[in-house]
Amino acid sequence: MASATVGLLGPALKPGYVLTYDMVFVPRQSSVPAAWGLADVLPRAVPQDVVLWLLTSLAPGSWWQHLMLVLVVVGGATGVARLLRDEVLWQRCLGALLYVWSAYVVERLVMGSWPLLVAFAALPWAVGQALNVRRGISGAGGRLILLLAVGSLAPSSWALIPLVALPIAVGPGSRAPIARRAAVLAATVALQLPWIVPALTSPVRAASDPGGVAAFALRPEGPWGPLLTALGTGGVWNADAVPASRSTALGVIGALLVIALAALGANRSVAVLGRSGALVLLAVAGVGVMIAVAGATWPIGLGNLLALVPGGGQFRDGQRLLAPLTLLLALVAPLGARRVAGWVVEPLSRRVLVCALLALPVIVLPDAAWGSLGRLAAVEYPSDWKTVADRVAESSAPGDVTVLPWGTFREFDWNEGRTALDPAPRWMARATVVDDTLLVRRRDGTLQRVSGESARAAAIGAAVEAGGPLLPALQRGGIGFVVVERGTAGAVRPSSLAGLHEEFVGTDLILLSVPGTQPWPPVEPWRVALVALAWLLASATLVSALVTASEARRRFSAQRGKAVVP
Repeated sequence: MASATVGLLGPALKPGYVLTYDMVFVPRQSSVPAAWGLADVLPRAVPQDVVLWLLTSLAPGSWWQHLMLVLVVVGGATGVARLLRDEVLWQRCLGALLYVWSAYVVERLVMGSWPLLVAFAALPWAVGQALNVRRGISGAGGRLILLLAVGSLAPSSWALIPLVALPIAVGPGSRAPIARRAAVLAATVALQLPWIVPALTSPVRAASDPGGVAAFALRPEGPWGPLLTALGTGGVWNADAVPASRSTALGVIGALLVIALAALGANRSVAVLGRSGALVLLAVAGVGVMIAVAGATWPIGLGNLLALVPGGGQFRDGQRLLAPLTLLLALVAPLGARRVAGWVVEPLSRRVLVCALLALPVIVLPDAAWGSLGRLAAVEYPSDWKTVADRVAESSAPGDVTVLPWGTFREFDWNEGRTALDPAPRWMARATVVDDTLLVRRRDGTLQRVSGESARAAAIGAAVEAGGPLLPALQRGGIGFVVVERGTAGAVRPSSLAGLHEEFVGTDLILLSVPGTQPWPPVEPWRVALVALAWLLASATLVSALVTASEARRRFSAQRGKAVVP
């Protein structure tokens, strides 16, 4: 797996930070209201930001980012290999490669969807523990809950594991006691409370833009249409994150070959997953494909439906539901591959065929290599960032922070022009108001604007568009500091900064203070109390699962020790 990890990540493993789209780590994550879901936007980065705040208090963010990237590849690959433990070595290797060297992983890596990829890596392990729960094995429930927690780092990732693992673990025919099944179900809900409670108490109402489904729908790659794209586990909504080979014949040929191998091995899937596990994974994978394709073919109806649901915008990206299909193909295709290898009698020819099968994932997706041909690479933050962050943290002046040029994403020169979210909201020790609208490139090349949710950001954005001095709008918006970022797309009119005071002028950043601003009203105490209670319940669930799993392991070790005593 070491060679696959290096081959897939390449320059991303160098010292520094990999900044790409949604994946933005900083040396020290801040604990601000938005990290707890208490801002005027939906809690899309909860609880991941709190987890990173805790972790980066122990070690720099680059350490944790590199550990996460390695564990995504190694954890996912070894999880599949473990489920295939009764198969021969080359089958286990093929399954591992099919899982991690896939369009799903490569596109999501470039997109920076790291909480989703963490859940993806934990999925095969969760399936294994769900099968153990179903068999009534002691301690499996606690281990499954821990894996559910790993997959619950963000609202975008939480459903990935429960959709597959819960029907296996607690569905009809499970040998687990009713109390244990109920505990797993209750724990699944409790682990989501840190983002559910802020979402339900948020001032944002029916805030999902109906056009968001069309913008985030599965995007057909090449002329093959949405179904073949989905069966190839690709189709992420951002065309800029798609490897070029996915639009060539390689993409569809690879998908058809893997599907053919899976069809040949389908009759042996019960030996790997059991009858219930195989049926559940097949059903969930099928539903995931249908939802992903529906988003591409029926976006208006689905968008209007989600617009009626508070927080429905978190579920507009249907392509992420192709994870169960990716796991299904990775488990079943190696079974078919062994059948194909058995058709070849001559030993040398069989070895050549096995080598070709092992190379198949790389052959059909060659531009995934070396960090997607350099698109994933680590860089260092310029020193101005720490200087400005320290000055903001040390200042006694009131007010929050906003950032110019006004926009959601950045393309810094020092990041080699790669697109990434602005790091300021995660680094600054005060709430940072940024543009939360999103521009998505349509299939015809035009841009579609997906509305944001923050009224505070909308007011500042309107002032920016008006072109006059920003001082009055900043004062009304409770902004005490403006960070002007250089070396990225977008212009800042000098006249718009009239009345602001220079605090620091560097090569990459300028820090300005806003005179006469008043602090923004604090979060309502009742919301803070409910969120604190949600975290208390989720933490208690996690601790209970740890104790249960540890106790079961201790009993197992004690029994094994007694068994070997003469």
